[in-house]
Amino acid sequence: MLVLMSLFTWFEIVLCFILFIPFQIVLFILTAPFDRRRVIMHYNSALWCTIALALSPLWNLDIQGRQYLDKKKPHLVVMNHQSLLDVLIAFRLFYPVKMISKKVLAFVPIVGWNLLMSGHLLVDRNSLKSQMGVLGAIEKLLKRGESILLFPEGTRTKDGEIHEFKKGTFKAAINTKTDILPVVIDGPYQLLPKKGFIAPCKHTIHIHVLPPVPVQEGQSAGELAVTVRSLMTEELTRIRKEQ
Repeated sequence: MLVLMSLFTWFEIVLCFILFIPFQIVLFILTAPFDRRRVIMHYNSALWCTIALALSPLWNLDIQGRQYLDKKKPHLVVMNHQSLLDVLIAFRLFYPVKMISKKVLAFVPIVGWNLLMSGHLLVDRNSLKSQMGVLGAIEKLLKRGESILLFPEGTRTKDGEIHEFKKGTFKAAINTKTDILPVVIDGPYQLLPKKGFIAPCKHTIHIHVLPPVPVQEGQSAGELAVTVRSLMTEELTRIRKEQ
């Protein structure tokens, strides 16, 4: 029964995005000439992600810290990575960002099309040249006033905890003096672990936006990564204690 209910939930989400992509294609054609930052595309994606999450009425969202989502200045948005649902959750904040994704996802129908049309950054993790190119692209976008979303753990957690951050992209924040905007999520791991089915049960997904973390003079990428991870780990512990 759990498997069937899980498959049904997946079916609802996939169907939602199948219906969504024609609207996104039309929107791209109409807005690409004047919406260089693809902000309109982002808000359309955010709307459909919201609908996809709403398809499971048993899932409640606890969103805190919206006041820190300052759209007037760019941020390097850092989020812990618990499940495949994380991207939907990130877009649910309706905060325009460019996301860093694996290049292989560009070949996935619907998902890849949306990544390309929305101008998200694609990286080949097996290519140092690709990684350096993306780092340069991140700095360019930050200087242009666009925010970037990344999952610095590099992969989904296997135990629900926040693991060591890869420091590479933090260099972009240092080079551009861009504040880090930590976002801590909890709940997606219990609903959809890395190896498992969607749990169609009543559950609360916590999305806590923390105050921006400014880059300190002389701070290294490694030090910045450790500082941000420490703040996020403390918040995750607090969330779980209050449940």
